[in-house]
Amino acid sequence: MNKLEYLEKLEYYLKEKYFERDEIDEILEDYSFTIDEALDNNISEEALEEHLGNPKEIVNNMRKVMVIKRVKKNKFVALSPFISVILFFILGFGFDYWEYGWLVFLLIPMSGILSSRKHRKLTILVEIMPFISLSIFLTFGLIYDVWHPTWIIFLLIPATSIIDTKDRYKWLSFAIFIIGPLLYLSSYFYFPFDYNWFFLLLMIFPAIYSGLISIRINGVRNRKYEIIYGCLLALLAFIFVVFGSIYGIWHPLWLIFLLIPVFAIVFSSKTFNEKLNIVALSPFIAVVLFVLVGEFFSAYQWSWLFFLLIPVSGILSHRGKNKKISWVALSPFIAVTMFFLAGELLNGYQWSWLFFLLIPMTAIISD
Repeated sequence: MNKLEYLEKLEYYLKEKYFERDEIDEILEDYSFTIDEALDNNISEEALEEHLGNPKEIVNNMRKVMVIKRVKKNKFVALSPFISVILFFILGFGFDYWEYGWLVFLLIPMSGILSSRKHRKLTILVEIMPFISLSIFLTFGLIYDVWHPTWIIFLLIPATSIIDTKDRYKWLSFAIFIIGPLLYLSSYFYFPFDYNWFFLLLMIFPAIYSGLISIRINGVRNRKYEIIYGCLLALLAFIFVVFGSIYGIWHPLWLIFLLIPVFAIVFSSKTFNEKLNIVALSPFIAVVLFVLVGEFFSAYQWSWLFFLLIPVSGILSHRGKNKKISWVALSPFIAVTMFFLAGELLNGYQWSWLFFLLIPMTAIISD
């Protein structure tokens, strides 16, 4: 691997982990100087990766340090999980809005994006658009039961990505891309016909031209997986539109789109021969269980407990060299789960608080 290839891979992974542009430039400049020194010391270009380290691993380590620094600098980002939990319980216990009160947890990733003041406004818009789209879609769906054609809002995600490219014809691509959804909505509301969804096919051409579907392995673009990923997107969209239109099950059918990030996580682990990242999968598993159990068993008031799978999976996957489970770390989540399940299902809030005694008891026994 020569110097240019090494720096290209490094830049790719830095962008993938959402480093800011000035941070990327500074890191690349430092590594360019380091590579020059290595070459001057008679280290061959083929041995650069062995000498400096794998670019992906380097960026992963940098990312951990960067996240810690940013959280320390921005108190709102650090407080956002606690603010979200407080708002969730107020909406749930105070107004019985369990079904859609969980949307406040989107404040957590949104606060992290908005705190990146050095980002260009357009970049921030692109990064925050998935959360805006999801919030609008679920709000209109859960509150007003308008799932179709509200799902069109998700097309703003690739649309904003087009205008954040360096392509000289990006605004033309953007215009062609949004013509399809606009024609579809116009047909839906004013002159409906059976095959109006064909208008959406107009998006294919600017999407391909702008490189919206781009998958890389070790920094190198992989056409094979791009085709697989594109087919998956098309299949999920087809299933959602067809089954949603025929059976009116827009909710909870929208959950199938969570297969997209799940596919990306599984694909990444298979590609790099890594262990499947359960922690990365846990938010999507939690959302699916929360919605399905809440919807089919009318249990939104307690199905939110599935979100505790996220920190629990993190604890279980970081067990150290001895592979022992940290019951002290798990005990608060076990206690909270038992408290609410006993309270809701057995009407036992007057005594279920005793489960919280498990926390100090576990600490004493484990000591």
